Amino acid sequence: MAETKLVAKMRDKTGKGASRKYRVDGWIPVEFYSSRDENVHLLLPSKEYEKTLIRGHGLFNLELEGQEKNFQCIIKELQIDPVKGTVLHADFQGVKLGEKIVIKVPLIVLGTSAGVKAGGIMEFIIREVQVECLPTEIPEKLEIDVSALNIGDSIRIKDLKFENIVILDDPEDTVILVEHPKIAKEFEEVPEGAEVAAPEEPQEPEVIRARRKEEDEEEEK
Repeated sequence: MAETKLVAKMRDKTGKGASRKYRVDGWIPVEFYSSRDENVHLLLPSKEYEKTLIRGHGLFNLELEGQEKNFQCIIKELQIDPVKGTVLHADFQGVKLGEKIVIKVPLIVLGTSAGVKAGGIMEFIIREVQVECLPTEIPEKLEIDVSALNIGDSIRIKDLKFENIVILDDPEDTVILVEHPKIAKEFEEVPEGAEVAAPEEPQEPEVIRARRKEEDEEEEK
């Protein structure tokens, strides 16, 4: 996978107040961490890179404005505003190209399963997995073809096979499941201890009651 180039500038101030001011001015506060280098406080222009960061799952080449120095890194953590959906802060983790890393990669479904075509329901349970691989072999996404799945079939972690990566999630975890349609309850269960009213006795039609009254009067005469 090709690396994504980002051009950052050094950040003079830190802290919540300073970060808030930077965001107002159109910058994303960024931290670069590495086991070999000191942490670096940086800024990225939000207008240029916000969408790139939100979609980012691979290797980044983080360059410093006006300097020859650059860092190969991955996104360690991304803070998103829950209301606006904008990036509040980004943490980058430095990597060494010859050393394997652990990173999360999204799963993507391809095709329509035979079970869904037959009226079943497909549940997409796990949408990303944790993988181990070299930084240069980080996949942008992992595609799963579900067209052969029938009702009752499933795909587990152990069924996923991809080159150059090792999936670290539990092999028995279910990723995708095709089930029969679930039938909704037609009535609610009566809570335990609740009083249930006895059914009313059916009343006789008015015509029958009137006829019986006439017969009783005839017998009395």
